[in-house]
Amino acid sequence: MKPKRAKGDYSHVHHNVMMAQQVEEGLPVLAIVEFGKEAGFTVDELARLIHIPPRTYARRVAAKSRLKVPEGERAVRLMRVYDCAKRLFVTHDHTRRWLNTEIPALGSRTPLDFAQTEPGAREVEAVIERLEDGVVM
Repeated sequence: MKPKRAKGDYSHVHHNVMMAQQVEEGLPVLAIVEFGKEAGFTVDELARLIHIPPRTYARRVAAKSRLKVPEGERAVRLMRVYDCAKRLFVTHDHTRRWLNTEIPALGSRTPLDFAQTEPGAREVEAVIERLEDGVVM
């Protein structure tokens, strides 16, 4: 039995062993749908961010299917970066605003854009850590 988590709590995405198993088994697309609704992402944004054509994403949602491993990895990366940012910025609105703001430390790219690769996501997380430590960027 999976433990219950509070709505909007995505701290489980930082548990690598659990997330690796879920991604390998095929992350349920409905987990991404739930995350998207809470975080305020549109269906098109989610599809773009996890690199799935919107029609394919819609079919998978309708069928309540699972994501393929590369798609699951990208989805978990998105949720992990979002959770890190939300811990700092507290509200979904502030978090989304920051994720869509061009950041000089990221080469004037947005954190969402920069986090499209694992090294990029790690750098976004490092920027968030520096902000948490009071370093002005």
